[in-house]
Amino acid sequence: MKKEIPFNFLSIPKINFKKTKIVILPIGYEGTVTGNSGTKFAPLSIIYSSRNFELYDDEYDIEPYKIGIKTEEEIEPDSTSPEKMIKKIEKLTSYYLKNKKFVIGIGGEHTITIGLFKAHKKYYTDLNYICLDAHSDLREKYNGTKFSHACVNKRILEENCNLYLIGIRSISREEKEFLLKERSIKVYYAYQMKEIRWFDEIIKDIKPGRYYLSIDVDFFDPSLIPETGTPEPGGFGWDEVIRFLKNLIMRKDIEVCGFDIVELSPSNIFTSSSLICGKLIYKIICYLVLKWRNLKF
Repeated sequence: MKKEIPFNFLSIPKINFKKTKIVILPIGYEGTVTGNSGTKFAPLSIIYSSRNFELYDDEYDIEPYKIGIKTEEEIEPDSTSPEKMIKKIEKLTSYYLKNKKFVIGIGGEHTITIGLFKAHKKYYTDLNYICLDAHSDLREKYNGTKFSHACVNKRILEENCNLYLIGIRSISREEKEFLLKERSIKVYYAYQMKEIRWFDEIIKDIKPGRYYLSIDVDFFDPSLIPETGTPEPGGFGWDEVIRFLKNLIMRKDIEVCGFDIVELSPSNIFTSSSLICGKLIYKIICYLVLKWRNLKF
């Protein structure tokens, strides 16, 4: 009889909750999407694609999954309103944080970040925010709701924190004028980043402290990840992004407390875009494991 492959991230066997260090939280919510639809299928596609990965990291000679990774059941979407879905995500995330788990959210549209961040902000009161994104997402309201994917960073700002928005190359005039008066947000525009070794230089600007990291896959160039709802040309490549994330996570005076990856719109259950997103998650886990080991967590 053929052995059944567990439908977990990396296809690793299920583990006891007490032994879990990292929780993978699939959130296939798609309530305010514009452009190409399909983000609700992203968690399924990323997890399925990850079964093709080697568990060994040749760069650091470790198997990061041994830290203890548990894939939870997908959060059932609440289609009545994005605000109710945000509260649902916040409540469940808070449960994991109280049990001292590191939470990785797999979206779904960018709206899910609001619920994830709010839960983390209650647990880490001094938490700030870093977002890799092609869009500023600072609108007050979009398509009739304050909780659209186009309003995510405006809602995050209301949580009394500093924001670093990196890779921006699509912004409205109203958002640009808002930024002229807002000192809690530092924006790195893509056209500026292309002129420097941004993956080294931006790290120097980020203040010491705790951070939540959100990665919208349209931050990448569409030549690498074309399957996203609102692709923008002029994005970034794999090697430079990995360099930045390693620099960020390994910096001694910075603690990344949680992260999500959002806005993938896969065309099939297995795609190159899904595989790249899964690889990105596992690489970040690798850097986290190295950081925890160095700090003797």
